[in-house]
Amino acid sequence: MKEFAHIYKKFPKKEDCIRFIEKVRWSNKPVCPHCHSHRVSPMKKEFRYHCNSCNISFSVTVKTLFHNTRIPLQKWFAAIEILKQNEKLISVRKLAEALDVNKDTAWTMISRIKKAGSEYGELFTRLVESGEFYIKGRLKIK
Repeated sequence: MKEFAHIYKKFPKKEDCIRFIEKVRWSNKPVCPHCHSHRVSPMKKEFRYHCNSCNISFSVTVKTLFHNTRIPLQKWFAAIEILKQNEKLISVRKLAEALDVNKDTAWTMISRIKKAGSEYGELFTRLVESGEFYIKGRLKIK
């Protein structure tokens, strides 16, 4: 993970990653991903919010590639960086080795990152361009 020390330096904890995503996604003003209301309240549980309009709780990762993942966000950020650096071709095994995850996890990460460009469009582009990462072109999987 030495080659991604800058990611761990910039985002040493999960909380730092979440704050970064909040800044990019919401400009630090939470918005309900379900009804798009700004009438939200922070919950006692860290980094969760309650929508006062639709009565649903949520976090910044809802409806993003990071939703329902147990993979540390720093590894997600590192995966984005790896795919940026190897924009033409990267094998699942090489990504798995670089991130110290198994090949199935690496496959899931590549698939979600590729899908994010089309499914989450603008959010993903803003997230990638505002961080240490920049992805262009098509990603291919060997």
